[in-house]
Amino acid sequence: MDWHGRSGTARSAPIFALAALLALAPVLSACASLGGVNRYPVSIKWNDSSWCVPLRLKIVLNRVSRRYGPVTVHSSHRWLIENWLKGGKPRSYHLSCRAVDFAVRGDPPGVLEFIKAQREVGGYARYKQGFYHIDTGPRRTW
Repeated sequence: MDWHGRSGTARSAPIFALAALLALAPVLSACASLGGVNRYPVSIKWNDSSWCVPLRLKIVLNRVSRRYGPVTVHSSHRWLIENWLKGGKPRSYHLSCRAVDFAVRGDPPGVLEFIKAQREVGGYARYKQGFYHIDTGPRRTW
């Protein structure tokens, strides 16, 4: 009750909201100044099958695209002969569509570290040709 005998909740709600925003301003400002965080709209170009790729890898590709820019998927599912011709391992995760090879436009720094930090990723690597590999297998790199 205020001094007029009214309940002050309706009138004080905007004041509390403003106070909360002011209290959170330093935190929100720090988050906004982080370079590369969610700077781009999601843009993924699939040059191979997308229907069979596990959701967890699609989520990682979305995060990479949002943070670093357009992503182009070069390889997902491979047939046995295709895998052999590309020099893939006999038990490659591409054979069961549980791996993706992709590139990020401009090959910005920090992508490999970002991929490594994603809990949905098992195996990960960056190849000298400038593309990345992620899969759903056990955690490893090469």
